[in-house]
Amino acid sequence: MKKFISILLCLALCFALMIPISAAAQGDVIELKAYDDLLKIKDNPSGSYKLMYDIDCAGHEWTPVDFSGNFDGNGHALLNLKITGTTTDVRTTIDGNWKQYDTYFSGFFGIVENATIENLSLLGVDADVTKNDNIYAAGLVGFMSDSTIKNCTVEGKVCLHTACKAFGVAGILGYGWGSVDSCSADVTVICVDTDKENRDEQFLGGIFGNGYPDITNCTVTIEGYDSDHGYVHDGGIGGMWILPGGVKHDGHIDNNTVKGAIHFFEDNTNRRAYCIDKIGEIMSWTITQDGNKTEFTRDETKDYSKDLYPEMCQNPEYDKTVVAPTETSYGYTEYKCKTCDYSYKADYTSLNVFVEPTEEPVTKAATPQANKDNASPFAGKLVYIIMAAIIILGVIITIIVLNARAKAKRRRELAARRAARRGAPRK
Repeated sequence: MKKFISILLCLALCFALMIPISAAAQGDVIELKAYDDLLKIKDNPSGSYKLMYDIDCAGHEWTPVDFSGNFDGNGHALLNLKITGTTTDVRTTIDGNWKQYDTYFSGFFGIVENATIENLSLLGVDADVTKNDNIYAAGLVGFMSDSTIKNCTVEGKVCLHTACKAFGVAGILGYGWGSVDSCSADVTVICVDTDKENRDEQFLGGIFGNGYPDITNCTVTIEGYDSDHGYVHDGGIGGMWILPGGVKHDGHIDNNTVKGAIHFFEDNTNRRAYCIDKIGEIMSWTITQDGNKTEFTRDETKDYSKDLYPEMCQNPEYDKTVVAPTETSYGYTEYKCKTCDYSYKADYTSLNVFVEPTEEPVTKAATPQANKDNASPFAGKLVYIIMAAIIILGVIITIIVLNARAKAKRRRELAARRAARRGAPRK
């Protein structure tokens, strides 16, 4: 009996302990609902995050956050993200001569290491960075090492003005290595070298600027504008693919689709002018390029008197067409120049944004989904704790009852033995 009771108690305690642990494990995923929630990433960069609604970032200027955790966009989008800042930390990058540089980065994420970013869309990105230090700017990630970007979308503009030795701009990833899989970039990328006296190394791409990432199953729509007084490395997918000294990697640039054009000049007497549909220049040939489809225009000019921008007018004036959001699509405003027909989309809107609950009395029964969305993590854990307490109480009551029955049985057996001794004939 004692052995049985001990086993039962141990099982109950183990089950009771497992429930709160399981609840805590589920609670480790931090839910993001509004813009202020995004700021939590900086305080816990190795955490796991899940986007619960579309978030409109209009009216804010975003400073890149470094990240080493898991970010699940959950099929939602960050709208109208304006990026002007850079990382405070640097990482080492290399150019086509394997020369090393301490470099800053810009993007929604700044420095990403051993992380996963998936199922996230950035719509209406406006990244406009000016910094006279070595820098890479992109819509989603500035620098990446040993990380994965999967099923993500970037739509918008990334613009960099700089005067330095090595720099780059791209739609999704500035510089790094890891994998970019099943992503989409519909971007205008602009790179302006403001130093006309010194030669530089410059990198531009629809997906990435420089490094050795694996790029598979991605779609690129690119309009690139590159004004450089050094060495140009431009490509519809990436600017340069290069392995650092001592690194071995069999890379993959496979099954991607590229559409668009790159307009550029290379103001340099010792010209290289790398600009093609996939990778501008490949320095390490341990790489496959299979199944890629391109419809690409290489547009080089020898007029170095003015920098290249998508707006061809001095003072463009725009007609505006507003497209309203629906349950299944995002709204936006299309701006079209009255003179040169240049157009772009901005001011994205969504019906799926978080609205703070009011304190007014509820007039109708909440739906199961609403109850699920509004339930706090503490409430969920409290249910488990109550269940565990009930289980332990049930075990204690069972033990008390079994002990009482065992004592009663022993008393009856003792009384019967005494009665038997009294009734037995004496010898």
